Amino acid sequence: MSPPSQKVVELVLFRLADGVSREQFLATVDAVSAWVAEQSGFITRELAHDAAGDRWIDLIWWRTRGDAEAAAELAMTSESCAPMFALIDMPSVQIAHGDSAIPPAVAR
Repeated sequence: MSPPSQKVVELVLFRLADGVSREQFLATVDAVSAWVAEQSGFITRELAHDAAGDRWIDLIWWRTRGDAEAAAELAMTSESCAPMFALIDMPSVQIAHGDSAIPPAVAR
């Protein structure tokens, strides 16, 4: 097995605030994607919805943990991120960072 590429995943799980619709929330995510794409060390971002658990999954890959942590700190004061953050139930937010352990598995 070849060594994994050096990168860090940021996994954010959260629920929307009471009364916020899927459509309202999705109207705010493009600005966040554009903002995060400009951050140092950004690789890719995916957003998914877990309907069974009624929670959202934000998956962002970074070159380093330092890049991820720096962007997370900047996001808290970003005008681009504020509209999305205002729709999230902040006590529900769970964030985890992890170093890549194996190379990506890809479809053949």
